Amino acid sequence: MRFRAVCIPCIFSVRSKEILESDLTEEEKKKALRQLMKLLYELFDPNQSTTYVACEAFRYVKQVTHNDDPYRRYKEETNRLAKKLLPRVLEEMKKYEGKDLFKKLVAVSVNANILDPGVPSLKFKLSDLEKLLLRDDFAVDHRDKIYDLLLESKKVIFLLDNAGEAVFDKLIVDFLATEMGLKVWVVAKDRPYQNDVTVREALKLGLGENAQVLGTGSDYSGLLPGTYSKEVKELLKSCDLVIAKGMAHYETFLYAPPERTVAHLFKAKCQPVAETLGVAPGSNIALLKPPVDQNPRNFG
Repeated sequence: MRFRAVCIPCIFSVRSKEILESDLTEEEKKKALRQLMKLLYELFDPNQSTTYVACEAFRYVKQVTHNDDPYRRYKEETNRLAKKLLPRVLEEMKKYEGKDLFKKLVAVSVNANILDPGVPSLKFKLSDLEKLLLRDDFAVDHRDKIYDLLLESKKVIFLLDNAGEAVFDKLIVDFLATEMGLKVWVVAKDRPYQNDVTVREALKLGLGENAQVLGTGSDYSGLLPGTYSKEVKELLKSCDLVIAKGMAHYETFLYAPPERTVAHLFKAKCQPVAETLGVAPGSNIALLKPPVDQNPRNFG
């Protein structure tokens, strides 16, 4: 997705908060914030990708704060919360099978996509998750179409997003592999980006039990051309369907669409993203998008 004016203070707010909450001294924080403003000034371009700027700024934060994983504790906390709620979800899922079960698993996964500290406009407490988790309310609902396409598929890529929700993403991955007989590749970041799941964390959560877990080769939030591994690039060309969790993947693929059909599963947490879909901020999205032919810019 290309920049909107409101994206500028949003990205600065998130990155500056990370600096302010770091262990730097007061003077070091002042210097770091000045440099952050300079970096963002240099990166901002009306035709630039929102995710590219956000990722480059996060790399700067990690460098200047000497902390490669600023959200480590948040990720651990949300994983614990999700695991605590998992038995309730599993009990509820016993009521369903086949397509109905798939649709309910997607609903839980998308509801858990609210576990995201990187959207300043999102007002949410971790304690709210339990009340939201089993709701089934979509502003864009292509779950039936996604399921029907999965019935015709053999190879599927599942792009992970945040910690916490990945506990519930695993339920979808296991369903695809064991109930539908699909070959599934789970793709995660090799290095930390905000509270997104890394390869190491995905394996620790058991996502490799019924799928092959691959790393993107980078810490970018989405698959911008030239920023991810050759292995993932080849998979994108050969798979039957890409299931992309999270808003960053949606933003990235709006800017640089892949060659395959994508099932986007996420919560539209900010106004600019919601407006691209004609929905209200906070809406649940299950969107099936066909491939778009283009020659995207290379960011490598």
